[in-house]
Amino acid sequence: MQKRILIVDDDYETLKMMEFILQRKGFLVDSELDGTHALERAHQDKPDLVILDVMMPDPDGFKVARALRESPDTATIPILFFTAKGAVADKLAGFQAGGDDYLTKPIHPAELVARVQSLLDTEHNSDEPRPI
Repeated sequence: MQKRILIVDDDYETLKMMEFILQRKGFLVDSELDGTHALERAHQDKPDLVILDVMMPDPDGFKVARALRESPDTATIPILFFTAKGAVADKLAGFQAGGDDYLTKPIHPAELVARVQSLLDTEHNSDEPRPI
């Protein structure tokens, strides 16, 4: 069964590049340009993984991650932050918001796919929500 990934990034070019890379590897990919629509899509489609940019119009990626973790419907979906914000404080904020992994742009496509596959292979879909 194909895994469904929701990508959220307000940069259209980045979004299309990530869609292309992941679709070529056999993933079903949905995308959204903002956090509000991403939250609606996550609740509706229950993706197997969410890839979030941090720097988006309100709500930003950290707020989206917290909202996903707070909802019983989406609390166990793995979250991968993919952002240009690479300072240690930003990475820590990402994990504190509920992220499972954190990658900084730019990245080699092979590493993106490896990180995605690693998160999907790890048993995240338990009945236990991840703590925020």
